[in-house]
Amino acid sequence: MGSRFDGAVIIVTGAADGIGHGIAAGFCRAGATVYGLDINVPMLQAAGRRLEHIGGCFKQCVADVANPEDINVCVEQIKREAARIDVLVNNAGVNMNKRIADLGLEDWDRALDTNLKSVYMMCKAVWPVFVQQRAGVIINIASVMGQVGGIGAPAYCSSKAGIIMLSRCLAKDGARFGIRVNSICPGYIDTPIMDRLIAEQPDPAVARRQIMDRQPLGRMGTPEDVAQGALFLASAHASFVSGTELTIDGAVTATQID
Repeated sequence: MGSRFDGAVIIVTGAADGIGHGIAAGFCRAGATVYGLDINVPMLQAAGRRLEHIGGCFKQCVADVANPEDINVCVEQIKREAARIDVLVNNAGVNMNKRIADLGLEDWDRALDTNLKSVYMMCKAVWPVFVQQRAGVIINIASVMGQVGGIGAPAYCSSKAGIIMLSRCLAKDGARFGIRVNSICPGYIDTPIMDRLIAEQPDPAVARRQIMDRQPLGRMGTPEDVAQGALFLASAHASFVSGTELTIDGAVTATQID
């Protein structure tokens, strides 16, 4: 599998918008059949319409990735229809911007269930397929906040750090079966989620300016920037890359992050 993915079957969770949509679009353009999983039906349908004519094939699968039954239904459907799975991209997640004093147990559980437990369950669901094929690629979307942490989001940061370690463990476990597992750690990416986070600040204009001031390259990243990293990690060009993190942050963590 080189830079083209003709005939490949890709699963992308959280594919309705943002980074997940960018990754789904990248694989579609490369000729793959992409199964996009998301809990938001209208947004998933809109994503399908946007991807209709760019190449490849985008198929919608409505699922709450924090629900094991939803995961099993979707994966079984994909196995029946496609008879194989080549790449799993675990991207679905939620933000949880609460300091420890305000962080309730239900907040902690929601962040860990959606961001980390879902990755474990998705990996477990496709694992037998990869073992049987003696091949498969898993790409887990973590975050620079899982590398460096932050005072304002302990649950989010912990869940993303857990993704990094889970990816390393699965890379070692899957190596004998030809399974490669890596994580991507995006920095500040210009997505609808980022827009909403900025809009929630007391002064959104000041908040956006502060974020831009932290960007050594003078801009936030785009979903397409992250998609290019995923395409590389899934390709034959990365055949000896497993158990590591690809940081896509425009040098933010090379300087300073709050």
